[in-house]
Amino acid sequence: MTSLALLAGGLLLLLLGGVAFLRLQGPYERLQGAGVGDIGGAALFLIGLFVRDWSTTGWVGVLLLLFLLFTGPVATHAVAKAAFVRGLRPKGGGRCP
Repeated sequence: MTSLALLAGGLLLLLLGGVAFLRLQGPYERLQGAGVGDIGGAALFLIGLFVRDWSTTGWVGVLLLLFLLFTGPVATHAVAKAAFVRGLRPKGGGRCP
């Protein structure tokens, strides 16, 4: 039962990340929605697979999870920096309040 809840939560986050990518206007808002949905959804889904059947996923799944957790934020940051360098500024001037 716990594994099904984790799998469903992961799928829900992936779906919300896709909807956020389509609905939000600016590139930085899209990166935020898609990045959180992608990384969080994939992590929850993989953890649900581990709980459900460790013998099938095993250590390869753990390596995949670690790979996703390290490369996802780096890729999101690289895309955001490329947009900033090309001159796309965040709304509000990009300053913290």
